[in-house]
Amino acid sequence: MNNHVLPAGSRIRVISYGPFRGLKGTIRKVDTIPGLEAGEAFCFYLVELEGTHIKEPIWFECDEVEVVDCPSSDDERDLAGSLPSNEH
Repeated sequence: MNNHVLPAGSRIRVISYGPFRGLKGTIRKVDTIPGLEAGEAFCFYLVELEGTHIKEPIWFECDEVEVVDCPSSDDERDLAGSLPSNEH
């Protein structure tokens, strides 16, 4: 079982056997299951897939995806700095 929960914004590849295997996408939402033993993490990722005709994000279990690129804190700061400011 995966012990590391990926953050929203992470780029992933679907590794489960099924129609979406091999597709890449971006995690839009993370839903974790509370109450498991310490050190265990089980979650579901709402993923916006690329290269499919399905426009709605799809839920995947944590073991059905692998990380391709995870946003670093530097990337998040860069993104925050590029957003328009509400200050006048």
